[in-house]
Amino acid sequence: MFGVQAVFLYNSPMCFNAALVQSAKIIEELYGAEFPVESFDVPAYFLSAFEHPRWPIIKQGNLKSFVPAIWGLIPSWMKSADAAGSIRDKTINARFESIDLKPSFRGLVNTRRCGVLVDGFVEWRLFDGEKYPYRIAMPDKRPFMLAGLWDGWNDQGTDTAVETFSVVTVDAKGLPAQIHNTKMRMPLILGKTSGDAWLDSNVPFAECADLMVPLYRTLEAWPVGKEISMPGGGRNRPDIQLPCDYPGLPPLEALK
Repeated sequence: MFGVQAVFLYNSPMCFNAALVQSAKIIEELYGAEFPVESFDVPAYFLSAFEHPRWPIIKQGNLKSFVPAIWGLIPSWMKSADAAGSIRDKTINARFESIDLKPSFRGLVNTRRCGVLVDGFVEWRLFDGEKYPYRIAMPDKRPFMLAGLWDGWNDQGTDTAVETFSVVTVDAKGLPAQIHNTKMRMPLILGKTSGDAWLDSNVPFAECADLMVPLYRTLEAWPVGKEISMPGGGRNRPDIQLPCDYPGLPPLEALK
């Protein structure tokens, strides 16, 4: 469908990977929404956005079911597969501070917001000239939502319709700031108040913007093996999430 092959770069900025391994039953009980597991590339112990997986999102104003969308937003006005393939590696993330200004996102902020379901993601901490990967999750490993934007695109060459999304990012706080200490960005993690506003079709972007304070105080993180940084296949396996001890790597500071 696309004319450009994606390339995975482990030190790319912002949020470009995610995990989701919880069962459909637990997800449906937590969110009261259908989770057609066969529609998604799950279980996902580690998937890169640059692999453009089919990921579960829940759309603003339609909270009854998670639906599949491909990570890497293609604006509806893209004319060709080559153009679509080129832009989707650049729209993995959407900076919250400018999403209402950027051409790819500004037409979506009021009507095409979404929640992106994950139960963890990985960021890299720079220490003494080396980067160490950390898995970031909730203490009880429960799923949580990232703020996203979605759009639909039609490949006129094949008459194929596809829905795609971007993860919204903000300045890093708490543990994510200690870990992602070079770019200082993190995904916008939705809490109850911010999530309700973000997914409410009756709340315009201008009104919900002030509520978009990222949830970060309840997160936990642990270092994992450096093989998770290596491009190519073989990383989407359970042991990729296991803790790894690095002698000389100081612990993260406890949040006050």
